[in-house]
Amino acid sequence: MEGTRQVCRNCNRSVATAHLTLHEAHCLPFLAPCPECKEPACQEKMDEHRKNGHQEVRCAMCQQTMQKHLLEFHEGNKFISPTGLQSLQASDCDRTACLQPTSECQEHPYECTFCEAAVSLSKLEIHEHHCSNRTELCQNCGQLIVLHALAQHRDVCQSEQAQLQRGKRISVPENSICCHYCNLMIPENKFLHHMEKCWWLASSKGKQMRDSS
Repeated sequence: MEGTRQVCRNCNRSVATAHLTLHEAHCLPFLAPCPECKEPACQEKMDEHRKNGHQEVRCAMCQQTMQKHLLEFHEGNKFISPTGLQSLQASDCDRTACLQPTSECQEHPYECTFCEAAVSLSKLEIHEHHCSNRTELCQNCGQLIVLHALAQHRDVCQSEQAQLQRGKRISVPENSICCHYCNLMIPENKFLHHMEKCWWLASSKGKQMRDSS
């Protein structure tokens, strides 16, 4: 069936079923599983692979010794394949000696999510717990927010601020009407009250002028 895949019995790699026969025809003469790590290696260079890949080396960060081919997995530069891990588990070597080096180095530096400082893996969880409870000022609303909630707060806060700004922009300016007594522009909602007062003042002033004449 098109799209189906099978595992090569020699190198344990997943190959499209349609290409499996051709793959194995080329794979069997040239590759073979390493007796120590069970990973496929060139048969002609097997001795070189075992000499260079399986010599004892020391991790520069935690000083733990291990075989060279495990160092990259240990230092966090690579992830060990499921096939390789299963082969290690099934091998005759001591379980602790084989599996422990594949775990990530506890002295490997990682960047703190909150302060971006480099912290070793062994201390990262405690560091980030304390670091995430520090507070920082929100630039939108001026509140002090704990760091672990700051990103979520900013999303909500920015949305609320945007709605307020939109409300200000679309608000209709108050209409004003010119009073023909005093020629002042009076807000529409205060115009009737103003007119009564202004009319009375204008009438009183007119009466006084007529009486004095």
